[in-house]
Amino acid sequence: MDTPTREVFGNITPWMQWLFYGLTFLSLGVLVWRLMGRVRLWRKGRPGGFERSWRTGLHRLVRYAIAQKKVHRKSLGALLHLLLYSGFVVLTIGTTLLFISHAGPIDFHFGQYYLFYELTLDVFGVAFCVGCVLALYRRAIRRPASLGHNTRDWLLLGLLLAIGLTGFLLEALRIHYTGVDPEHARWSIVGWGISATWLQGVDPGTAQSLHLFVWWLHVVLIALFFLCIPITRFLHAIIGPINIAGRPSRPMGALVPLALEEVEETGLIGVGEIEHFSKQQLLSLDACMACGRCEEVCPAEATGKPLSPKSVVIDLRTLMSDGGSASALHGETIRAETLWSCTMCQACVSACPVLIGHVDLISDMRRHLVGEGQFSGPQAGALRHLESQSNPYGQANADRAAWAGGLEVPTVASNPDFDYLFWVGCSASFDPRAQKVARATAQLLVEAGVNFAILGAEERCTGDPARRLGDEFLFQEQAQTNIDTLNAHNVEKIVTPCPHCYNTFKNEYSQFNGRYQVAHHAQFLAELINAGKLAPGPHAEGPITLHDPCYLARVNGEVDAQRKVIGGVAQHSFREMPRHGEETFCCGAGGGRMWFEEDPEQRVSHLRAREAVATGAETLCTACPFCLNMMSDGMAAVEGGQNVDVLDISEVLVNSRGGAC
Repeated sequence: MDTPTREVFGNITPWMQWLFYGLTFLSLGVLVWRLMGRVRLWRKGRPGGFERSWRTGLHRLVRYAIAQKKVHRKSLGALLHLLLYSGFVVLTIGTTLLFISHAGPIDFHFGQYYLFYELTLDVFGVAFCVGCVLALYRRAIRRPASLGHNTRDWLLLGLLLAIGLTGFLLEALRIHYTGVDPEHARWSIVGWGISATWLQGVDPGTAQSLHLFVWWLHVVLIALFFLCIPITRFLHAIIGPINIAGRPSRPMGALVPLALEEVEETGLIGVGEIEHFSKQQLLSLDACMACGRCEEVCPAEATGKPLSPKSVVIDLRTLMSDGGSASALHGETIRAETLWSCTMCQACVSACPVLIGHVDLISDMRRHLVGEGQFSGPQAGALRHLESQSNPYGQANADRAAWAGGLEVPTVASNPDFDYLFWVGCSASFDPRAQKVARATAQLLVEAGVNFAILGAEERCTGDPARRLGDEFLFQEQAQTNIDTLNAHNVEKIVTPCPHCYNTFKNEYSQFNGRYQVAHHAQFLAELINAGKLAPGPHAEGPITLHDPCYLARVNGEVDAQRKVIGGVAQHSFREMPRHGEETFCCGAGGGRMWFEEDPEQRVSHLRAREAVATGAETLCTACPFCLNMMSDGMAAVEGGQNVDVLDISEVLVNSRGGAC
């Protein structure tokens, strides 16, 4: 034949074709039946929880499912996934096009299109097989602990590799026994290569018989693959995109509010049983492929605490599948100490390729424990202090402005026409070390001529510790009180040195109609520097490194402002830590952990302090009062840390100008 093409069912008799279709549709039917079983499990959850905007869902599908935005990184796992993913997608598209051409009204499987088709499928078929081999190597030799290992992984990868190899062998046998024109056959680069080498001495009749045998083997392997999808990691290829499109849009730093009316109606606070999760949350459990990315970045897992985000999802999925009893969630499946180990740094959520909300799951279960009174220790005391004194430190709220002694800091009473409210926050108001941050920031605002004021005794905790620890109603009470106060003073613009306050104002108060223009002090100081209203003094002596706060960098995406502030001071002496920016590592204080008693061997700050010491820096900068506290303790406890000063960016800027905090 002059026109390059091939028969779709060459060497396959009509009855075999019918048997092929029957086997294929039977295996697909079993797959659909098993998937419907999963759907029935999801439907047991609470109604709602899905994204309603199709544009948002479509955008996420393109960004995270098709473009694989969260998979791309320099690692063997990312490389093999890219090869497997691209190979599988292209081979699936190729098979679909072949079916359309064969069964549809127009046959387009010939000519230059056919040659390009054969070349493309061979190239991506090689990528697919190489990805399988690398995945097998990773499990057999590398064996990363975070990945998890079971026999089903070997079954799945073995099936996929066998499908790829038998496909190439089929191509080679077809080329050999049909005597395809070499000018056309060379476009099928792998099949032609096998035919021209390994099959040289094989009789065409024998090759035709072998082709029939390998064809049926290939078909059976594909049918087995369909049957294995619901019981292997490959299920994520179906459920993952659904979760990516269906997870509700919400800022990373905003937890789902709990409606008092709903609690009064249902009597439920948080999640006490597996069926108390929303339908979307239950679906997300099946989206997990246990890749371990969440576990690799988790500070609790890194320090030996009883928490792995991956294990939480898998254990919940197992409970959902087993139809566990009403009492099986707390204690039997998820221990309380597991939930309290979370710093809510959102590293797991940020790393997850299929957008599973690990922190939402943990937060909902924490709320149940608090609602049931299963909460004690210093952390419970912090909540009691917050409720009675409006701050978790248990200090008299009348002393909130004591940090400003000796400074001429205007209040809303003395300067009612202020442009910016300087929200100090509990830590910078009451913690002796963090008070220096408030003083440094206030000095810089005064020097820059900013028209600002503080609330003083009218300021209260934003409620962030209460919400993260699970006392949602205490949070809402604090939020509403603060919103009323801010509105009474006509506050529009807020500046704060605390990333947690910043996040709460920016992402959570809007849930209660509290909308303000809020800036972290790093952002505001950077603006003042850009405007020429502030300038760094003489360069600091010695190298400087920076610890990015989780709720500034990762959760709210601000990585440049803090570097702008210290850039003029550090210049060529700045040394970046390996984990920085949006991939920063937690200090250990988030999620209410600031008020927990902790084993020194499990302190996250010690790990982070060692990273900072390894840079050779003489100064560690941060932009969060909690981080300042935790990293100061961490530096004091690790070798070489005693020689490193821990300062807030505002202090670095003041010091460079010859000032004192």
